Amino acid sequence: MAEEEEEEEVEEGRSSSSAILDLPEPLLLHILSFLTDVRSRHRAALACGRMRAAERATRALTTHPSATAALTHLDLGLAAATDGFKSSELGPIAASCPNLRKLVAPCLFNPRFSDCVGDDALLSLATSCPRLTVLRLSEPFEAAANIQREEAAITVAGLVAFFAALPALEDFTMDLQHNVLEAAPAMEALARRCPRIKFLTLGSFQGLCKASWLHLDGVAVCGGLESLYMKNCQDLTDASLAAIGRGCRRLAKFGIHGCDLVTSAGIRRLAFTLRPTLKEVTVLHCRLLHTAECLTALSPIRDRIESLEINCVWNTTEQPCSVANGTTTECDPEDDELGEVYESAAKKCRYMEFDDLGSWEMLRSLSLWFSAGQLLSPLISAGLDSCPVLEEISIKVEGDCRTCPRPAPRTIFGLSDLAGFPVLAKMKLDLSEAVGYALTAPTGQMDLSLWERFYLHGIESLQTLYELDYWPPQDKDVHHRSLTLPAVGLIQRCVGLRKLFIHGTTHEHFMTFFLSIPNLRDMQLREDYYPAPENDLMFTEMRAESWLRFEVQLNSRQIDD
Repeated sequence: MAEEEEEEEVEEGRSSSSAILDLPEPLLLHILSFLTDVRSRHRAALACGRMRAAERATRALTTHPSATAALTHLDLGLAAATDGFKSSELGPIAASCPNLRKLVAPCLFNPRFSDCVGDDALLSLATSCPRLTVLRLSEPFEAAANIQREEAAITVAGLVAFFAALPALEDFTMDLQHNVLEAAPAMEALARRCPRIKFLTLGSFQGLCKASWLHLDGVAVCGGLESLYMKNCQDLTDASLAAIGRGCRRLAKFGIHGCDLVTSAGIRRLAFTLRPTLKEVTVLHCRLLHTAECLTALSPIRDRIESLEINCVWNTTEQPCSVANGTTTECDPEDDELGEVYESAAKKCRYMEFDDLGSWEMLRSLSLWFSAGQLLSPLISAGLDSCPVLEEISIKVEGDCRTCPRPAPRTIFGLSDLAGFPVLAKMKLDLSEAVGYALTAPTGQMDLSLWERFYLHGIESLQTLYELDYWPPQDKDVHHRSLTLPAVGLIQRCVGLRKLFIHGTTHEHFMTFFLSIPNLRDMQLREDYYPAPENDLMFTEMRAESWLRFEVQLNSRQIDD
């Protein structure tokens, strides 16, 4: 009886500890954040691997002054778990590394925390490391779209003092999830105090460029910029883009994300103004910018652009043929109205002459974002029909497939349409954020095997495809990402594949399908996803021994070249 009671106590201890570790990571870290004593936090870090990395990073950098004083590059991107470094942690790290030239660190900017990074922490960082040329600070996780963003504990006056202490700054990133209001004076101070600034990424900065009348203000004053990326800037308008185009004449990379007031007219004006220099463009999740309109607006640089990243949102109504083909037969002043009194109707029509450039002659890299259930097929008719040198394409699908209507019979995603790109060699197909049913689906729904067939159908048409990175979809209730039989059967028909990287796992007997790919030389299974599988009891899954057997079979084949 005593032995049975001891066994029960052990089982209860195991179940309680596993229950704690099964808590969501943000909740677990929130609980552990109440440990303010350093010794208690260290003990918690010893018990919880999620806190161990941040504790070790801070202790190592603050307890070895002779070594850290010689550091010039420090990347802490993976060391701060979920919340990021707090003010009390960032200050000592910066003080112990006075010779830093590059610093990358996720930080806690949430004003609800008393130890969040604010004006004082930023000024302390700048004064401790005055030689910084590359500084990238960000909040680790995106805020929910339906949540009202609060103001960060960062003011314009604090940013002005911060920039004044970093005269050598060339690359600056501050990607926040909390708003910084009326940021135009801070950007003007950046241009004045940091004359070498070339690369700028800002998130949730409001009032970056008001574009009042003819004078340049805010970020438009930074004339030396070569790369500019603005995210969640809710008051950025077409007039702001026009001012940025006039003021930042050296821009080679430009991107906007979640700027809901920008329309195709602003993109067109910017593209026309920066035609001599602009090579890379990113336009994501802007409410008024649909894909066909965005591609048409980029007509002035269609023969010059080398990299393009857009999200694919198709209009419910049919576009006119002229819009779908990227051509315009007449100039409508209302379509390009920017609200600027100095621009005449003749100037508005002047850049329409570029609309007849039908080929994306220099486009080598294309990144596309889709919501779950949307089709790739309309992309070609939207204007991306001719890309003679396109070498790499990245496709990201996000959303809940369980809420999508079941596709009509014989409806497919449309990978076969990419066969029109003659030199396409690399493709990344990321379905990791597409959520579905891994097991039996309810009536009227499709499980993940059918969704994989929907997305991968037609991939065999890509005869020039040399390298494939594939992330299978997930079921959040199962925490297991594995290739299904339809996915394996479709991928093994890509006869030109040389490299295949699967970010998940699969059954051992499914791997034999890939041996039929004649030129396959590099095959990898990467379980680099989170959360990890719940159990390791599926005996038909790939293990170290089974992978070695597959590797022997793969290397024993005779390959012509």
